[in-house]
Amino acid sequence: MKEISLRPYTGKLFYVRTKKEYEQAHIDLFKEPDILSCSNGGRFSGGCGKDNYWTYLIWAKSTAFLAHELVHVLVHVFERSGLNINDSGGEAFAYMLQTLMQDIQSRK
Repeated sequence: MKEISLRPYTGKLFYVRTKKEYEQAHIDLFKEPDILSCSNGGRFSGGCGKDNYWTYLIWAKSTAFLAHELVHVLVHVFERSGLNINDSGGEAFAYMLQTLMQDIQSRK
């Protein structure tokens, strides 16, 4: 399980490579299994994790699924931060998605 920075936003993002790793990491982070983990391509979950930080966990089978799951994370991060993802033509949202994808792909 790799932690990916959400800078400059608050919270923690963890990435795992497989569904099996995701299922175990979900228990480790959230103290319960993910009862909705039925996807075979990727999954996102979020909640209050260790140390009371808002925590996100994703796994993705491909680059396309990675982008899909990260969008779920970012929509939630922006909502929690009181930001509109459409401000400035979505530039902050697009930049953050690009940064997260680069960070994850460079750690594979």
